[in-house]
Amino acid sequence: MPVLHQVTVVCHQFPPWRMGGLAEYAERCLHHLHRRRGDLRLRLYTMNHPGDQPRHGVSGGVPVVRPRMPRWLGRRLFDPHRALSARGQGLFAIALIAFNLGVFLGLCRGRRRGSVVAVHDWQSTPAGILAATLLRLPVVYHVHNTEQTMAPQPDVADPLRIIGACQRLMAGLAALVVVPTPEMGDLLVRHGFAAHKIRVVPHGYEDPPGTDRDAPADRAATRAELLAEAGFPADSLVLVFAGRLSPVKGVHTLLRALPDIARWHPAARLFLLGTGLPGTDQDAVVDRLVAQLGIADRTRVYHRHLSREQVRRHYLAADLCLFPSTYEPFGLVSVEAMALGTPVLLGSGFSATIGTDGVRPTALRLTTDRPDELARLAGNLLADAEYAAELGARGRRHVERSFGWSASVDATVAVYEEAVTARRAGRPVPAPGKAGRPAVADPAGEHR
Repeated sequence: MPVLHQVTVVCHQFPPWRMGGLAEYAERCLHHLHRRRGDLRLRLYTMNHPGDQPRHGVSGGVPVVRPRMPRWLGRRLFDPHRALSARGQGLFAIALIAFNLGVFLGLCRGRRRGSVVAVHDWQSTPAGILAATLLRLPVVYHVHNTEQTMAPQPDVADPLRIIGACQRLMAGLAALVVVPTPEMGDLLVRHGFAAHKIRVVPHGYEDPPGTDRDAPADRAATRAELLAEAGFPADSLVLVFAGRLSPVKGVHTLLRALPDIARWHPAARLFLLGTGLPGTDQDAVVDRLVAQLGIADRTRVYHRHLSREQVRRHYLAADLCLFPSTYEPFGLVSVEAMALGTPVLLGSGFSATIGTDGVRPTALRLTTDRPDELARLAGNLLADAEYAAELGARGRRHVERSFGWSASVDATVAVYEEAVTARRAGRPVPAPGKAGRPAVADPAGEHR
């Protein structure tokens, strides 16, 4: 008899608010979970941003609840000119408090046997902490990003260490902690998280509806369109970066490597897909660096979030996609590019589970954050079309085998069932087989 009947998901980001990969993950995971496990009662709580969203809605068959936010707060909250100023961070803190209290009140009304609360990232931890302590509900804590407390160059200041405190308290109270890569699990253990609670569940990938990866004519047409739109020569070599314009994403290293790449391959042109954090000077720093390096004539910077289809067009047109992050919790952008058979260069911050199939490389991988290493690897790949095609094909096969949504959703549900079963039995979750290491969850509910 099933032990799991209800999953309440708490994730502060969800479309139409897309500030990064978390919203994309939440949307795709929930939709697949609904299609695959129609027997489960699902509900999502998310912030009301933009503020004109209805309090109750449906997305992909899943009920979506956006707790009420004071109107004055919604109008002032996401002003890009002060988002990370002291006042902007104060407003965001008030909004998070209001959101988490609204979620807690909803949880008080919606409790039932066989329930689990799935909390995503630190912004939703107050609701999870209240659910675990006051409502005695099993909580599974999904850690997607530990950048604030564990990355060498965090984007957001936290002088009072509130974020780290919320993360650690939630991890201690949670029945289980879910991470997308073994490396993140090891990182959490080094920062005091309990290894026996951690389960590794990779994110999934899916092609957009109607996708035909094996259409070279489409690739050629897409390349021609993009180059024409950017005003680049038709015979250009297309390099693509997608991500936040932040130092931790390696974008500055990539820009500094471009002059060397261009000396070896004068046809090289770079597209930067993404924008900096609102309220920071990350966009301006990129523009200044482009001007200082004299590469404005071969660089297109969008300074905005592109639609999923627009990002896919760039991946299709690319000769090489470059994601030189020094820290990357998972990096769905790399998997999306690899799924199209496009050769990919990864930064040292990516998980080895993406860059290799266990036997051979599925992408090039940097060992440092040095522009000369990036330029050398990219230049060598651009000079060897045969190896580039082989690497792209190998990456595509790896994604198809290792990062399907069906397996990801099944493994996630198995973690939820484990949490509920342990709560019913009144015992802590069992430790994984290998002491001191996070466990890799699989759909059968076993760990290795």
